[in-house]
Amino acid sequence: MQNLSKSELVGFVELEVGSLAVQVPIRAAAAAKELPLASFEAEGDNCAILVRGDTSSKAVEVALRNAAQEAVKHLSKKLLN
Repeated sequence: MQNLSKSELVGFVELEVGSLAVQVPIRAAAAAKELPLASFEAEGDNCAILVRGDTSSKAVEVALRNAAQEAVKHLSKKLLN
């Protein structure tokens, strides 16, 4: 896993976790064949969605949506329990 705080910040996505609005950073990551185009990663108290590829492509957009769903699941367990 790469260090989440050292990768390039691309933007943020705001997710609704229960009644909370949580901003999750989106960070650029090196492309890798064995990894999805976008994935949610947590490292200690830090988390981010890592994007591998052109953020304007349709495939990355779909992968980003899937990663956001994973982030909501993770944050729900962490913040609401």
